[in-house]
Amino acid sequence: MQTKHLFLLLFLLAFAPIVCFAQEEKPKLQYSIGGGATIDGNNLLWGLNMSNELNYRLGKRTSLNAGLSFYQSLGNLENRAVNGLAENIDQSSGIFITPTLRYDILQRDSGFKLSFGAGPSLQLGGEAFRATNIFNTADPMPMTFVNKYQRIGLLLELEAEWKTKNPNVRNALALSAFGADYYFPWFINATYKVRFNVGKK
Repeated sequence: MQTKHLFLLLFLLAFAPIVCFAQEEKPKLQYSIGGGATIDGNNLLWGLNMSNELNYRLGKRTSLNAGLSFYQSLGNLENRAVNGLAENIDQSSGIFITPTLRYDILQRDSGFKLSFGAGPSLQLGGEAFRATNIFNTADPMPMTFVNKYQRIGLLLELEAEWKTKNPNVRNALALSAFGADYYFPWFINATYKVRFNVGKK
């Protein structure tokens, strides 16, 4: 009798996940393209970003996201010229390759979704800036620093998504932060996205 109960228990445990997954929506593939503004908090620069994403829904609330984005600084948030004759060469840029796991915190019947994503991000890029001579502060000529990066950091993202008149197109607005080398957030991004359904429900 105990053997029958054991087999029944094993049978239920084996088929319970299949029943649970059968009740969820099937995964759907989506592609997003976007652009927005970025602040380099370490160098006090501002610039623009462009993003491409491929999203694969795992379940009702979770999805995997593969992102490729580019950032280029365009100007300073403050005037940091060390003297009036010095040319301002402060700049930063980078290509970011970012896989994230995303979870829908909020889902409304209207189609509005609020999601949180996190994952590692590989930055390929660098920065250049001028500063006063730290070895001889009396020297009026500034020093130029150039750093190239091939580093892995952390990306956190909060995204709001809503429907459009086209059922295969959605809009989204995301706020994300990237940190590396014990500095967080290094970059802060505000990105508007247009998302297209490219897979079956």
